[in-house]
Amino acid sequence: MKKAGIILLFICYQISLPAQYTIQVKVDSMPTKKAYLFDYMGLNRNMVDSAKASPDGFFTFTLPANAHPGMYRIVVGPEQFWDIIFNKEQIRMRTHFSSIIDSLTVIESKENQLLNSYMHFFLEIQRKAELLQRLAVLYPATDPFEQQVIRELQKVRASDPEKITRDIVEKYPDTYVSGFLRLEISPKVPAGIDPKDELKYVLDHFWDHVSFADTNQMYSPGLVNKVRTYFSLYQRAYSPDNLEAAMKKGLDKLMSAAAVNDVLFQFLLEDIAQWAERTEFDEFFTYLTEFYLAQASCADEKKKGEFKERVESYQKTSPGKQVPEIVIPRDPKGALVMSEIPARYILVVFWASWCPHCNDMLPKLQKLYDRYARTDLEIVAISLDNKKKDWEDAIQKNGYSWINYSELKGWDCSIAYDYGIRATPTMILIDRKRTVIAKPRNPELLQQKLTELGIRAVK
Repeated sequence: MKKAGIILLFICYQISLPAQYTIQVKVDSMPTKKAYLFDYMGLNRNMVDSAKASPDGFFTFTLPANAHPGMYRIVVGPEQFWDIIFNKEQIRMRTHFSSIIDSLTVIESKENQLLNSYMHFFLEIQRKAELLQRLAVLYPATDPFEQQVIRELQKVRASDPEKITRDIVEKYPDTYVSGFLRLEISPKVPAGIDPKDELKYVLDHFWDHVSFADTNQMYSPGLVNKVRTYFSLYQRAYSPDNLEAAMKKGLDKLMSAAAVNDVLFQFLLEDIAQWAERTEFDEFFTYLTEFYLAQASCADEKKKGEFKERVESYQKTSPGKQVPEIVIPRDPKGALVMSEIPARYILVVFWASWCPHCNDMLPKLQKLYDRYARTDLEIVAISLDNKKKDWEDAIQKNGYSWINYSELKGWDCSIAYDYGIRATPTMILIDRKRTVIAKPRNPELLQQKLTELGIRAVK
């Protein structure tokens, strides 16, 4: 009898749980008949559902009972979309295709009612400021009305934009939107702080309002955007000579705070690595790889392997390392050996004709290359193409006059493997001893580095 009661209780509990959640939206005057639902993982989005319009104009998306809370995006056209929050609620809303945010009405969903009020508050401030600025320029400075407009504009600018944020956080602390908005709160600089130290104070207290215990924060762009802002502030607060040392300390502070949540720790670590790999902060990225990625104890063996591979790949060409020799066959009787090229510096470039970023960057690199003497700078461009015609056509079309070579094996290129190349385009500046000097991300940074090395353009 007791066992039967437990079974009955379990069945009742199962029945009480929703089998799925629905997001129902009506978009007035919508020209198309299909809409899409995406979820977030940091800044990345993945489509999770699509829906066709019902005869009465409603779109209905469905999410399973175990769907994660987070921010989602509804897309109803090429440039027509808006973000919502899902947190185990049924959601109903209505809007107009021509003015989605302005006309958005949340019929059901406490989370999205709060988010909608937050969005409208900021839109109202922004629009008031824009209208007052337009009015101000229409009147001469001596006109009394112009002075009144200026006073109103100053009042709008002096308003506390974080008030609604703090109100929502304090009144609804258990909501997802509260955790999301905590990321928007900036540290308050106390009176008496020297103006030149204000930014450093902000950096010291940047994470005070953030709870790293909430794993669901990775299902919105908020946390990743805050990390980007965090490191960008270091560039404003510190001189170039002290910047990367300060950024390393900032990384330690962030990762120490995030260590309370292993899942979020690994998520942030991977995201910061992807970001840092695309910057010019080589010293910072080296520190990140050696002291964090190399020691990452991730329960996911696949991710652990990816971290290890990234560390090993980067370390092959980190500044100060000696890179492998490159031997380019010229004809049956000989070959071109990179270390025998009579130039003070050699730029090794990995690219491909099918790479859109390469097609944008390499023509600019060619213009820069033309300005330097071959005794100062030579370029060895290694293509990761598979097809000879595509490779040769790209060279001819763009006039790439440097040393060109391709094994025509795509990513199976042995030179790319030896150099640990993970993306195109990648540039590595080396000296005559094949020692890595820098890994510039673009031609502008290459030119800056050459100037630091005392290399001057001749044209």
